[in-house]
Amino acid sequence: MAPSSTTQSAPSRLPSTRERRPALIALAIVLIVGGALASGWLALQSGDRAYFLQVKDDVAQGEEVTSDKLQRVSLPEGFEGGVPVGDEDSVVGSPATTRLLAGTVLTPGMVSKDAGIAEDSTQVSVPVNPGALNLRSGDQVALDIGATDGNRTSVLAEVVSEPETSGDGGFGSSSSTQMIVAVHLSCLSQVSQGVEDSSIVVARVGAVDESLVRRTCGG
Repeated sequence: MAPSSTTQSAPSRLPSTRERRPALIALAIVLIVGGALASGWLALQSGDRAYFLQVKDDVAQGEEVTSDKLQRVSLPEGFEGGVPVGDEDSVVGSPATTRLLAGTVLTPGMVSKDAGIAEDSTQVSVPVNPGALNLRSGDQVALDIGATDGNRTSVLAEVVSEPETSGDGGFGSSSSTQMIVAVHLSCLSQVSQGVEDSSIVVARVGAVDESLVRRTCGG
């Protein structure tokens, strides 16, 4: 009888425990990292969030809060004290009760309809010497105004907005430092004339003879 031509194949060799170990370790690392990422994502998604108003640009004390000075920020829904985005209309147009710094979460107490300048006052922008004064909103200053007839008048004013430099300072351009102050309505024409004539010198109250500083201007 002829021998069978069928050849039995050798059994395949299973990988040893030592060969399987690196693959198992790599798989475990992938599972651990993936699980951590998934847990973090679920934690973020599970927390209830809400949008509140945040100060985008500095607002001086007494300055009206405008929509372009605000932005929205996502915070936990239970955040206490913040003004929700839906209440923006209730704060826009109201003066700031204190200086508001960029990045601050707005609270109702930071604005008030009664926080603006007095009814008998008005705001005007005056030039100041850059770097000569370290003034803050709320400071009182004397505007020393030189008249064309040689007589000088000192008018009491309150700083509304701190000095800011305008102009890019590039070639052929000029830059000046301006400051917004509040003065009595009766002094507006004299202060405006002083601004036009570039004859205003700003001094701190106390650095000049206070008896010569006028809160109101007659005539």
